[in-house]
Amino acid sequence: MKQVEIIRILDDSSFIINAGTNKDIESGYFIDVLKRDKSYNYIAKVEEVYPELSLCKRYGEQRLFYGDIVRVRYPDEYDITTKVIKSNTTKKRRKKRG
Repeated sequence: MKQVEIIRILDDSSFIINAGTNKDIESGYFIDVLKRDKSYNYIAKVEEVYPELSLCKRYGEQRLFYGDIVRVRYPDEYDITTKVIKSNTTKKRRKKRG
């Protein structure tokens, strides 16, 4: 599965990502643009969708860079749940009190 990222910057607030209807993206979806040097992300909105591309508009004053990683916020209708898998090794490493 290919990573979704910014492939072209049009102006200060518009950019194109490499995912479209092939990844079930629709106009109106929100996306997170993840910064590589910080743990902070900022929000953008999908304006137009094409088969392989999507035109997005950012909100805020953060600068955009070519190659920034993008995470799509799918609506809750998909009911995507995550499961936390805990390792048994952490229990073995604990010191017993007593």
